Amino acid sequence: MKSINAAEISALDTEKVLLLDIRSREEFENTGIKGSVNVPFDEISTGLSKLPKDKPVYVLCRTGDLSGEVAEILEGRGYDVYNIEGGHAAYIVHLALLNE
Repeated sequence: MKSINAAEISALDTEKVLLLDIRSREEFENTGIKGSVNVPFDEISTGLSKLPKDKPVYVLCRTGDLSGEVAEILEGRGYDVYNIEGGHAAYIVHLALLNE
């Protein structure tokens, strides 16, 4: 499975890729990344069929563990998919370091 680190999220063009946030709706509403799409993990079984296959999918969760599982499922279904290592938590740390 392919992956990127959380620091690389900022460079993603959400016009050309799908940034899939699988955290809860509440977490997404509070701290979602602009341009990302939310399909909570507990809705994955029905939500994956709605994802387009015409662009790469980058999967984000809280810590990178559940997103890895979802990325494997998507990869098995023929998607060009990447897991975001460390998840949203690592992304927040990256932003904090940038602002120091």
